[in-house]
Amino acid sequence: MESVVKDFIEAVDAENFETQNFGGSLADIEKNGAVKVLQPMVDMIVKAVSENKLAQATLSLTDADIQVRLETSVVNLPLRYVNAMKKMLADDDTLKVSIYSVIESPDVNVSSLRIDKVASADDFVTHKADMATAIASWLQTQLQNVKENQAKKAAADESTDDKDVNDK
Repeated sequence: MESVVKDFIEAVDAENFETQNFGGSLADIEKNGAVKVLQPMVDMIVKAVSENKLAQATLSLTDADIQVRLETSVVNLPLRYVNAMKKMLADDDTLKVSIYSVIESPDVNVSSLRIDKVASADDFVTHKADMATAIASWLQTQLQNVKENQAKKAAADESTDDKDVNDK
């Protein structure tokens, strides 16, 4: 699947792409496994790409400040950064559409955002049976980063609290 940049930008600007929100929680992921939680998102993206449509599947974790998305794009930026895309891409270029996994959380990293290419749209569809497993592995790594960063924050806060008590 390819797209002329101008057409891609116009579609994203007009929010002319398939969207679907999926509910879930960290508890669901721990209980049922990330593959099972992510599979409906993968299926939605495969269906959209098979119909030559752009798409965004969102998983909002109800028990954490974490949002996970799968997005079709021509560049490694979330779709909501369409204005940045306009500045960096030439309208007449034709680019391959790929699927990107996105996680947003205040604790994932300094920018609160991580985006990685999963596969080209064509490969995503061709290897759809493996996609949920690949994305689940990526998600587990990101969730581990969130936990580690939360622990570091808690330790730093505790250290600051101890300092405040000792200063009095």
